[in-house]
Parts: sequence; C-alpha cells; structure tokens
Amino acid sequence: MMRRFLEGAAKAFDIAVVVVLAGIVIYLGYEHYYAQIDSVVLIFSLVLGGLISSLVCCVFHELGHIVFGLASGFRFNSLRIGPLKIFRDEGKLRCTFKEIPETVAGAAEMLPRNADNLYTKYLIVTIGGLTFSFLFLLAAVLTLYFYARIPFVAYALVCSSLPCAFHLFFYNALPFSSEDLDTDGALLRGLIKKETSYLTAVNILAVEGYLYQGFSPSEIEQKLYFGLPQLPEDDFNFILLTNYRLMYYLDGGDIENAVRACDRLESLLEYVPSYYFDDIASDILFCECAVKGNADVAREMYPSLEKYLRIEDTLQSRRILAAYELYVNGDKLAALRELNAAEEKAEKCWVAGIAKYEKKLIACLRADIADVHHI
Repeated sequence: MMRRFLEGAAKAFDIAVVVVLAGIVIYLGYEHYYAQIDSVVLIFSLVLGGLISSLVCCVFHELGHIVFGLASGFRFNSLRIGPLKIFRDEGKLRCTFKEIPETVAGAAEMLPRNADNLYTKYLIVTIGGLTFSFLFLLAAVLTLYFYARIPFVAYALVCSSLPCAFHLFFYNALPFSSEDLDTDGALLRGLIKKETSYLTAVNILAVEGYLYQGFSPSEIEQKLYFGLPQLPEDDFNFILLTNYRLMYYLDGGDIENAVRACDRLESLLEYVPSYYFDDIASDILFCECAVKGNADVAREMYPSLEKYLRIEDTLQSRRILAAYELYVNGDKLAALRELNAAEEKAEKCWVAGIAKYEKKLIACLRADIADVHHI
C-alpha cells in the first residue's frame, strides 16, 4: 500500500513539474520574443520545437545505454524509438515500423560478447541512460538560464525540450516498474540489492554471451538455466528464462521437456509485457506447429502474428513461417521458400550460437518435408 502511494505521489509530482516547466518555457519565450515574432508563429514554433527536441531527448537517453554498453563489451542489437525499430540483421542495420506500447518511449537492446563480469557490465549499461538523460537535462536548464542571450531558433529547439528532459530523467530514476519494462532506477535497485529476478537477468545475459561466442543453447552450462531459486510466474525475467529453457530443450532434442516448457510459456502469456508479446507468442506458435502438432491452436494464433512475422523478416520469423506452412497448411513449396530464406539469413547471422541453433531446426524441417515427421 505504501509503495503504491509513493509511486502515485512521484508520478503526480512528475506531471506537475512537467506542466510548470512547459508553462515557464512558453511564458519566457513569449515574453522575450513576442516583439520579433508573430504570436501564432511563436507558439507553433515552440510546440514543433518541443516535439522535435523531445524525440532527440529520447534518442539521447537510449544512446547512453548504447555508448556505455559498447564501452563495456556489449554489441548493439536494436534501438526502438516510438514505432521505429533499428536493428542488426544479416550483418547490416535494418529499419521497420510497428506499434509500440504507450508506456515505452524507447528501448535499446545490447548483447554481450562474452559471459565475463556481466553483473558489473549490466550495472554500467543501466547507468548509461540515466547519465545521458542527466546531461541532456543539464544542457536544457543552462540554455534556459541564458535564454535572453540566444536566438529564437536555439530557444525553440533546446529550451522546449526541458519538460521532456525532466520527465525522462526523473521517471527513469524512480525505482518503479511500468506495465512493460522496468525503469533504469528499478534495474539499479534490483541489481544493487541482488534480488533474484535481476540475478536471473544476469544469467540470461550470460546465456546470450555464450550464444555470441558460438555455443548453441544446449551446449551452455545447465546452471545458467536452472541454477537460481524459483521466481513468481508473473516476473518477466522468469518468463524470459522459460523461453530460453524452451530453446535449450529444442536444441538438445528433448521433445518431452520442450512440450512442457511450451505449455508453461503459454500459461504465462497473460503476464508477458506487450513489448515482448509477439516475440514469445511466435515461439509458442512454432512449438504448436512443429513440436506438438496442434494445428487447431496454431490456426487460432497465426492471424494475430502473421503481420509481425512478415514485417520482422528475420531468421527466426522465416523459420516459424516455414513451420506453419508445412505442418498447418501442408504447403511444402511455401515451406521450402521460407526455409531457403531462413538459410540465407542463417549464413549471415552475427550471433554464431543462434545460427547453429537455427540451422539445426531448419535441418529438422527439411527432413520433415521429405519424411513428413515432426521434430
């Protein structure tokens, strides 16, 4: 109860300060520049400048995570700002547009190059966003302080960012969780207190580090998947770990446990943040098609995921589409087209362990085209 009260009070304070700062920016801008610029043009310029500078502010925050991550031995995987997603695929950067949860302005995803000292590295990456947000906020405050000496263009493009700059820094510094992702403050608190959920996140990063080094999921030491105490089922890191366990079983050919992991993951879908929902639901769709042979469930799931899978156009999405075409539609030619596209992407996949895992699944699908057996 106290936590909810504090979170509500902090959010109310955040909104109040943002409104006050917006009022100050508009008032000072009008008071200083109204003699030079028409009122309508002035207000329009401030609003437009605020939108542009707020976007830059969000990018700058995510850039902090990226810069600190690169300095800590991570590699860039993807950046999302609003509906825009920039991600690494086949050794190149690609862009797609898709819906993004209202609670998430942006997100940067970095993958570790190895599994060494990831606890400290994760702390550094998390601090990066807050550091860059603070620097942006400081620059906006200093520019506003000297507003009387700067041209209107600079005022409209820099000072108008102050409300967003404050919100982004203050909100991310709070140790609270949103509907879709933890704030940086929540991550830092959890890591510093070494809470099980965040230690699980470090284990997941270690798995990703081994994947980058060329180990397939089943070749990675088992304790990283199963070595920590059980988490609540609605904890996102538990859900993500369950997804990695599914990969572990599929890669090792343990069909019985893969089915159990898939069923468990499906029972957790109601807790999956919308930011990650399509990714995880797509893995379940693959299992329903290729592992469980449950065509009816796959048909129910497919319409809501088809657009996502085709827009993503990744190694994983092509493999999942191939499984659907083969096991549900019974269209071998369509499945072969998808598999051919997946194989091309597998040859260019920059995470060697994922490439090895995907090639194994692709080989199973190709065998099933000839033998009509499930993997």
